[in-house]
This record gives sequence, C-alpha cells and structure tokens, in this order.
Amino acid sequence: MVIINEVAYRHPTEADLLKQALVGDNLSVNRIFLYLSSTNPKLRQIMQESIHDAAEESLWQHLLRCLATHCWEEGQRTDRSLDQEASQRVDQTIAEVFAQDEYTWESLAKEAVLQDGLNSSRSETRYAAAYMLGLRGDFTMIPILEEILDTAVKSWKVRAIQALACIEDERSGPVLIKALAMDRGTLHSAAKRALIDLGPIAEKSWAEALNHPDSHIRWHAARNLSNPSDMRSMELLAEGLMDENRAVRWASADTLVRIGPPGVPATLAVICRLELSNHTCQAAYHALYGVYSRRLRERLKPLLDALQSSTASSEAPAIACRLLQEWESG
Repeated sequence: MVIINEVAYRHPTEADLLKQALVGDNLSVNRIFLYLSSTNPKLRQIMQESIHDAAEESLWQHLLRCLATHCWEEGQRTDRSLDQEASQRVDQTIAEVFAQDEYTWESLAKEAVLQDGLNSSRSETRYAAAYMLGLRGDFTMIPILEEILDTAVKSWKVRAIQALACIEDERSGPVLIKALAMDRGTLHSAAKRALIDLGPIAEKSWAEALNHPDSHIRWHAARNLSNPSDMRSMELLAEGLMDENRAVRWASADTLVRIGPPGVPATLAVICRLELSNHTCQAAYHALYGVYSRRLRERLKPLLDALQSSTASSEAPAIACRLLQEWESG
C-alpha cells in the first residue's frame, strides 16, 4: 500500500535512491547501506530523514527484514554482514528510525508492518517486530521480550533488554531482574542500565530481588532500592543486614543510612527478631549510627553501645524491642 506523502523531500537524491531500491535496484540498495552503516552520523541522519519523508509501507517491511535477517529482499543477504561494526550501525540506525515518528501516517504504517511481523513464521522477524514495538513503548510486548531472553541468542537478548527499558511499566522489572542474573557480562550490564533507567518504576522489582538466591543480585537490589514503597520492602532491606554475604550486609546498611529515619523502625524490628552475630552487629550499627539526626542518634545510643559490646547478641534485641515500642507509640 502506498501512502501519499504531503511533505516535500528534504533530500531529493536520497529519496530517489529509496524509490529505486524499492523497485529492486541492487546498486541503490547498496548505497542506502553505505549511508546506514556510515561512521559519519550526519550521513546516517540524512538517510533517516529520507526514510521518514518516504511514504511507502513497503519500505518499513524492507527495514524490518533488514533488522531481522540482514536481507533487503527475502533470501538476499547484503554486504553488511561482512563487517560486524557496520552491521551494528545499520541495526541501530534502523531501530532509531522505527522508534521515532515524524508524521502521523508514518506511525500508522509502522504499526501495521510491525503487527504483521508478529505473526511471521520466522522467529527472527517476530523478535524484530517485538523489539521495535517495545522500543515504541508497547507494554503488550513484555511476554515476547521475556521469551526472547529465554530462548534467543545473546544479540537478541540484548535487544530485548533495550526494549524493556523503553517500556515504562513495572512489569518490565521482573524480566530485567531475570536478565541481570543470566551472566556477569554483557546481559548483566545491559539489564543493570535498563533497571536504573526505569527509575522508580523498578522499585518493586528491586524489593522482590532482595530475596533472590544469588547474593550478587541481592547486593544490586540493596544498592538500588532507594525509596521502598511500603513497610514490607523496608523490612526486606533491613533483613539484608543479617545476610550471610558481607557485601549484601554493607550495601543494605548504606542504603538504610541514605533513607534515614524512615528506615529505623525496620532496622529495630530485624534486630528484635533475628539472631545476631559479630558481623551482623557491625552492619546494624552502621545502619543506625549513620542516621543524620543527632537527636535520633542520642535516642539510639543504648542500642548502639550494646551492638559494640561483647554481649550484643543477648542485650541488643531487648533494647531494640523497647526502642521500637517507644517509636510506635510516638
């Protein structure tokens, strides 16, 4: 289907290249990829603007195919596959042009092509369509993006993570936590950036990750949980003071210090009910002593002294329970 373009072409020469490529001219196709893979961002921008100006739905079909299988036409590979860095620039340039709309009719054409791609029998095309829709913020793609994480090769897993970061929905969080635990390399780094980019939307997922079986994930959760939304989340964070892993204990203590007085009741509750050791006493002491309020620190002094004593495991819980009762009674 051809959509009538009501705007003037910004780059007539490149517009003509696209027209020729769409009727099967291989020379024009190769020249388009020179633009898309260029190390010069201005050249890539010129081709992106030309694609935006074009009014052919079939162009978006070609671009989706290029991203999915590195083909312009079905079964016809391009020279881009010979240069990994150039191929990655092509992918990125196509992803950017799919994610951004300049015209209403362009948005409708993209959505039609991508929805059709979801029904493809080829997993790569289906994955590419879900990736593009995810970049466009479509939360209904979260299950497919999770499927990609579970089944696809690493390059597609990274794309799924990138798409999840663009979906401003808390349901992206648990999937990204799963990706965070998959390795300690590329996927881990990409998932960490994505979760940080989600900001407050990821708070619930960080709170749930405080109980993750992998101590490294618990450490990340303790470090990144900056504003627990409810008392249970705060208690989970405080329980990190008793974690078997030293890094988790100190990350939990540092975060409780950053949270300040709102974290004190949860810390007191944990000291009341969980068994203390020398190591956990040190973490609890740090969490309470680091509270910025001098007045509150004076109020907590009996407990702080107990936590540093040789009888901390027997004395500190009783003092903490008394202080907690006083706190709750106002």
